[in-house]
Amino acid sequence: MEQFLQKLDHGLDQCSRRADFNGIGVAFSGGLDSTLLLAALARSEGRSRVRALHINHGLHPESESWVEHCSQTAAKFGIAFNSRSIDITKIAGQSLEAVARQARYAMLAELMEPGELLLTAHHRDDQLETVLLRLLRGSGVKGLRGISPNMPFGPGYLARPMLEISKDEIRNCAGLWGLNWIEDSSNRDQSFDRNYLRSEVIPQLQQRWPGVAITAGRAARQMAAAQELLDFAAVIDSSKVESPARVSQAYLRGLSQSRRGNLLRYLIGGLGLSVPNAAQLNQLISALDVTRPDAQTQVQWPGGEGRIFRGQLYLFEPLTTASAPGYEGRLEISKPWQGPEGRLELSQADGVGLSEAWVAKGFTVRFRTGGERFKPLDSAHSRKLKKWLQLAGIVPWMRQRIPLLYCDSMLVAVGDLWLSDEACKAGTNGPSWQVTWTDHPSID
Repeated sequence: MEQFLQKLDHGLDQCSRRADFNGIGVAFSGGLDSTLLLAALARSEGRSRVRALHINHGLHPESESWVEHCSQTAAKFGIAFNSRSIDITKIAGQSLEAVARQARYAMLAELMEPGELLLTAHHRDDQLETVLLRLLRGSGVKGLRGISPNMPFGPGYLARPMLEISKDEIRNCAGLWGLNWIEDSSNRDQSFDRNYLRSEVIPQLQQRWPGVAITAGRAARQMAAAQELLDFAAVIDSSKVESPARVSQAYLRGLSQSRRGNLLRYLIGGLGLSVPNAAQLNQLISALDVTRPDAQTQVQWPGGEGRIFRGQLYLFEPLTTASAPGYEGRLEISKPWQGPEGRLELSQADGVGLSEAWVAKGFTVRFRTGGERFKPLDSAHSRKLKKWLQLAGIVPWMRQRIPLLYCDSMLVAVGDLWLSDEACKAGTNGPSWQVTWTDHPSID
């Protein structure tokens, strides 16, 4: 008992050194681990500072009774209780366990108060399971850090003060305190990889190597230290990158392959995109060696995309589905146009713009089909629209997604890039109008 409390106090002390926080929230499932954590906090931290936060996934037939159990347990400890229910929708390519975890943390972040410290009851054996799972899935340094002890999260911070405490210590202490907790029958379902490791693999590892959980925890900390160095190197390499969304191909090719990969992970993560797996990242790294002037190299992964054009690597979210072939929309002064390719609006211009007579008719919104000709304002010649887009350096994947404004059969505007010379000079009476195109990916 005393040893457990000392370890918990040490874990909490490590948390408080990292950040100032206002109050403590406990991710409370009602299971053994979180029940003991909540009970210990009720004794050591003072009830007024602690809240129990319960998320009901609705995936178990007894989930409603679990909510009631958690509410009663928190009341018994004199701790405030908050509960939320969430609907879990299966996502192709992701396990139900992973989807539920993502939804749970998203809801916990919503429940948190500004500056609050959220605690989870992950322990040493959880860390062992996590490290083994990620090793078997081929994770790199970042993944092999395992469960992070603490980090910024939501409007506050997230910490795991029990990572140095074993499952046996938790079970013994809970027994001594006479606690009651929920036993989730799904934890015995060996179709889940984590449950299989827990019941079949780890007991044999512990029998052969009794200190395996301690060793795994040490390895995770070493990986965390290694990741800090990799992040530091990425910061140095990124200092010569003007925009993480558009990176010089030549600069990346000047780095070693390992530094290229490290920098790309850093830039992609910094853009808020999902980081590609090792195979996808290697594909992206290999694409950098394609230097033909006409090359339009493309690499996609779930949640991100990289394309090379004119010596630049562009990184962005996958493009949404475009308007159907032959689509026609409508744009008027009082009626903006909105579609997958963005939003169009008309507003009065300070200088030269579309004449009042043309704007009063309204415009039809279409997209390129090929062969369009266009003469921009004050240009000497009419050219194929394809040529204007090439001269302007518009990236190829956006050329078909630029909305074209027609008045009857005449092309009068290309997004907000160019206005038609004829449409602007057709009349000088009344105000002139400009086109604004927003809510679309970068075009250059």
